[in-house]
Amino acid sequence: MENELNLTPLLEKFGIVPNQPELYRLAFIHRSYNGWVGTKGVDYERLEFLGDSVVNLVTAELCYLLHPDMPEGELSKLRAQFICTESEANYARELGLPPYLVTGPSLGESERNSPHVLEDIFESFLGAIYLDQGPEFAMDLVRNLLRERIAKGKVILELNPKSTLQEAVQGDSRGELTYQVIRESGEPNRKHFVIGVYLDGTELGRGEGPSKKVAERNAALSALSKMVVS
Repeated sequence: MENELNLTPLLEKFGIVPNQPELYRLAFIHRSYNGWVGTKGVDYERLEFLGDSVVNLVTAELCYLLHPDMPEGELSKLRAQFICTESEANYARELGLPPYLVTGPSLGESERNSPHVLEDIFESFLGAIYLDQGPEFAMDLVRNLLRERIAKGKVILELNPKSTLQEAVQGDSRGELTYQVIRESGEPNRKHFVIGVYLDGTELGRGEGPSKKVAERNAALSALSKMVVS
């Protein structure tokens, strides 16, 4: 299936003339595809590892340069807002990446469009660009995507979002804040959790991650983001 994937429209949108087309195909192959066709390691995970570093570096650079008076602790909090799962999933949608994802039939539609998977392909796509077009090309793409956002950015989320959310709801309600597992999937050594955070039975947000701790943190971030927007 991955050989039939036509990435030309996507690459042309970014002015990319690929030197190694196979890198871009690999960037969109979810590991569920391996289980379907009986391959091993033919997926985006190694590229995702590389792309994650690119995003982190450029985001840190922009935070530092665009907020010269902000102390280190605040810079860390600001950066965290732009590299969380929900933010990177939005970048993937903005760049038009989701339609190119290749999966096996074991991956349901909701999982295919989950923030966690979209975050993955955003990072893996950047990893492919980094290797194929060079570091500056990949970093410039992230700079162009995030510069204006970070320039206007303010620290709204704490590095400990669960504590921040608890403090936020205590001011408005005496209800109990709880975290519940919505879905758990994957093999024992590759678990994936979807967790919701609730106040008096009402869902405030949900998050995903490879552990309950990470998923709960992302759920709290999601809830806080909605509070800020509203």
